[in-house]
Amino acid sequence: MRVSQHPFTRRRFAAFRRKSWGRLFGAFLRDARLERGRSVEDAAGAAGMEVSEWEAVEAGRVPDWATVCRMADALGVDRMGIASLVLFCHEAWD
Repeated sequence: MRVSQHPFTRRRFAAFRRKSWGRLFGAFLRDARLERGRSVEDAAGAAGMEVSEWEAVEAGRVPDWATVCRMADALGVDRMGIASLVLFCHEAWD
């Protein structure tokens, strides 16, 4: 098999890694929302986001820092705590 045909090229692996870390970040965020008894609609509204935007982040889309902060504020999560989560999942932003 030629290298270019190999399913695990560097680019594919990097994309897979980013997607996996993004999903993990989203899962942590979803858990935080559920622990606080907030619906997606309530949390998105409190963050000034569309429901579809919030759901996309929970599904693995990587938000910018300003959006992360709005989401943390909407959930009442300390920004240092959310920053720790971003650092833990930092490969999602690479």
